[in-house]
Amino acid sequence: MTRANIYILGASGFGGGELLRILSGHPAVAGIRVVSRHHAGEPVHKVHPHLRGLVDARFEAEPDWRWLADSQQPVVFSALGHGELATQFLALEKKWAEVGLADKVMLVDLSSDFRLDHPGRYAGAYGKPHPAPDLLGTFTYGLTEWKREELKGARRIANPGCFATAVQLALLPIASTPGLGLLAVSGVTGSSGSGSLPGEGTHHPTRAHDFRAYKPLEHQHEAEVEVMLVAHGAQRHRLAFVPHSAPMVRGIFATVQFEWPEHGGAVVTQSLTEKFRRYYEGSKFVRIVEGTPRIAAVTGSNFCDISVATKGRSVAVMAALDNLVKGMAGQAVQNFNVSLGLPEDTGLRQAACYP
Repeated sequence: MTRANIYILGASGFGGGELLRILSGHPAVAGIRVVSRHHAGEPVHKVHPHLRGLVDARFEAEPDWRWLADSQQPVVFSALGHGELATQFLALEKKWAEVGLADKVMLVDLSSDFRLDHPGRYAGAYGKPHPAPDLLGTFTYGLTEWKREELKGARRIANPGCFATAVQLALLPIASTPGLGLLAVSGVTGSSGSGSLPGEGTHHPTRAHDFRAYKPLEHQHEAEVEVMLVAHGAQRHRLAFVPHSAPMVRGIFATVQFEWPEHGGAVVTQSLTEKFRRYYEGSKFVRIVEGTPRIAAVTGSNFCDISVATKGRSVAVMAALDNLVKGMAGQAVQNFNVSLGLPEDTGLRQAACYP
């Protein structure tokens, strides 16, 4: 088994903590070092108390790229804030070239920087120009269940957004169906999706007893879903996504509603459910469930649970996942596994924490 040495950039955030939790027990990982300028010199457990006794590292102010260059398989997971990696990427590649890393390092980016492939699409989604537009399209989009073949051997991987992961997994089996029309998406997320720095969306007194919509019909993850739909030849579809902030810490629950096209005839729940089962047959982390999915059944795991409900031609596809695992760090490790040719579920076969 290939043994990887790993640097995690921006390791003090929730994504960095989840990467450490998963990778600290991964059989293909030889060593892990972590970077956080704000917490440089501090032990990891001061920021991530659940890792006390499991991860003995201290945060570093700057990476020691020569240490990584001596590795059998050097890997960088970037959990930096949105825009940070893209801004410094060319300088980073120059440093890697100086120590012989440029052609062999695997980079998995958990931010939004390289998910989209066109400057105009990025500007439309994020309301500002991309810091390095020439680099768009040079990363493999890391929705494993869609891009599994492209991810094999990939050295630049852009991890999808959490909402985008849930919605795309709910749509992939029927994305190529002509005439889908309006795809009305309602999404619910926990506070950890807003990151570790306190803000209006995460401050406990303002969130704990509230439920509200935010960014209605203009959430940035719509663009990722649109790319997937267009790639599957979807025609005349309209995507309308309304995300909601819920009084919970982890989890995403997405409901996609649409009418089955006229030519499809009456929709039978069982037949559409079987279509989903066939599509995800062999996928390690998508489970087709009866009834409705439950966030409690996936929290802390890399699973996404999906179910289908129908009434006549009306269809509702529901998906639940943990935004920090399947929607972030777990999927990043899943992509790491696929790229290295490891079994896809290596280090990831963990049940949810229930109840």
